[in-house]
Amino acid sequence: MIALALACSAPAQDASSRPAPTPAAPAPAPAPEPAAQPPAEAAAVPVLPELRETSNAFMEALLAGTLIEQSGCLRVSPDGKDPGHLLIWQPGYTPRRAEGRLEIVDSTGKVVARVGEPLRTGGGQASLTDSLRAQLKAPLDPACVGPYWLMGQLQAP
Repeated sequence: MIALALACSAPAQDASSRPAPTPAAPAPAPAPEPAAQPPAEAAAVPVLPELRETSNAFMEALLAGTLIEQSGCLRVSPDGKDPGHLLIWQPGYTPRRAEGRLEIVDSTGKVVARVGEPLRTGGGQASLTDSLRAQLKAPLDPACVGPYWLMGQLQAP
């Protein structure tokens, strides 16, 4: 490939008729380095929709499926793809990321569930009524839509 460069020149002027040279503009400052992205393990951990107090009685239906994280919400999906139910957890469970995976630990620190693995829990489907909203420790994230499952007791998968 041949590159062709053309140059244009101004007519010659004598030194007395040329304007004084202008000082060169300072070179632009180098662009800042982009901020380092946190590793996947440091990604945000979802807040569990959690009741203020442990229920005295539990519904006894069974919900079984795969624990998934969707839009920052933890759900139990029947096939690992469909959204399934958003869990409303009993108090005492905490989400954390360990080795790049989201897991749920109980109040003793024991891992009781992991995203991508089977989960079985008693409980029952619930409507998000004003009464249920009042029982939650914190308002639900708007991305965490129903259907809702009021968790009873976790069962071995």
